[in-house]
Amino acid sequence: MKYNKLIALALLTITLGSCEGRLDIDNPNKPTDNTFWKTKTDFQQAITSCYTPLKNWNGGYYGTRGLMTRISRADDIEFRNDIQDIYAMHRFTNDPNNGVTQNIFYQFYNAIYRANSILQELEGKNFDSEFIKQVKGEALFIRGLYYFQLAKEFGNVPLRLTASQDPATFQLAKSDQKEVYGQAEKDFLESSKLLPLKNAKGKPTQGTSLAFLGKLYVYQEKWTEAKAILEPLTRSPYTYKLVDDFTWNFDEEHENNEESIFEILYEPVGGSNQWDNGETANSAQSTTIAVEYAAGEVGGWFEAKPTKKMMDIFLKEKAANGNYDYRALTSVAWNYPGCMYYMRPIQEVFKNNQEALNSYWILKYQNSRTRDQEVETIPSYINERAMRFADVILLLAECELNLSNITEAIIYIDKIRTRGGNLLPYSGAKDAVSVKEELVRQRAIEFFKEGERFYDLRRWGLLEKELKEQDPVRFANFKKRHYYLPIPSKEIQTNLLCIQNEGW
Repeated sequence: MKYNKLIALALLTITLGSCEGRLDIDNPNKPTDNTFWKTKTDFQQAITSCYTPLKNWNGGYYGTRGLMTRISRADDIEFRNDIQDIYAMHRFTNDPNNGVTQNIFYQFYNAIYRANSILQELEGKNFDSEFIKQVKGEALFIRGLYYFQLAKEFGNVPLRLTASQDPATFQLAKSDQKEVYGQAEKDFLESSKLLPLKNAKGKPTQGTSLAFLGKLYVYQEKWTEAKAILEPLTRSPYTYKLVDDFTWNFDEEHENNEESIFEILYEPVGGSNQWDNGETANSAQSTTIAVEYAAGEVGGWFEAKPTKKMMDIFLKEKAANGNYDYRALTSVAWNYPGCMYYMRPIQEVFKNNQEALNSYWILKYQNSRTRDQEVETIPSYINERAMRFADVILLLAECELNLSNITEAIIYIDKIRTRGGNLLPYSGAKDAVSVKEELVRQRAIEFFKEGERFYDLRRWGLLEKELKEQDPVRFANFKKRHYYLPIPSKEIQTNLLCIQNEGW
């Protein structure tokens, strides 16, 4: 059961804070700045509106196309030539006119504008202190999250800290990525002091802010600071832990479990339209992510599959019981004895398609254990886990490794390896290079299809090496500029102070 009943509400008075103006005509049927921002309910609806840009199917960072953007540029998943904008990013032939890139960019700023509006309008309001703390903490976390992801994707970007519809404020130069990360750091720190230890499902907590702050420090190679922030999350008063069954992190039945630090909620509320912006009365609060990756034989659109390189990583080491790594068995379906795919033996599903039988099929975030087909007319409501405790554990392993604490790094890695009795403890060489290789492998397996691999390889300096090894023909298109997405052409044309990213 899911409880976020406000998610289908759109805050009509908060509009996209880009470089475009608007007509100064008030619609009497819609709230305005003069009629809104009066009650607690107004602010609660405003906060709710900040989450839809995360879920929007065609630009939301954790929605359908946002996920595709995050997973299409690494070496572990191969996309077919069906969705032009995604395939262009996958093959490194994209340009600043890419529609998905533009949508992601403006969804980021859409949410930032909304968070800024909330923070501004909250000033001077005569609400009780606990309510003000909650709303301010949530708005700061949301702004920090969007700026972290925005700088991670685009590098140097305009830093907008006020909500304004004055055209004079639209022209704004880019700030250095370091400065943008610095703003996200401030927002995470302040929000961690305001948010509660426990919160409603889908809402950030103190631990959520700290987990993202620690990850931000890791991205900046601030190992000591990252360790100081992340290590307390492993003990009281925090109650996070790795769940015994890895699959509980990707199904609908076990959402918001003890491993979950922040989830993007999908639920059967609202309307039936899965293809609008998520903010109208007819907007469905479901996701098409599952149907995108299922095979045609079960009704899916088979947009992408694991690469052979990723399967080699999955199958390199057997589990303690002599079988395949449990994470491989539950992340991917392939032709091995006993494999079930949408509640039937995989050999039966593909009995008339030998090529498909010899392929690999994504299972993560699919409804393959509870349905016999994955079709658009049966919506998926599996929450996207935006941050889970496994990430904290492996980020701590990385911190310890870079602080020359090899033994402590291995202890953290073993927590991931031995979850639920899966793999035996690490028994390889104890030098820094060998342990780093193991850490790289464990992150590849643990976070397959979760949108971490590209950014991990990039920050480790391994991106070009691994891409070339995976597909030399595809890699031939890769240039240094592909480390980051281009600023959309629309922004360059309307914000004359904003210059394009290098190489684009």
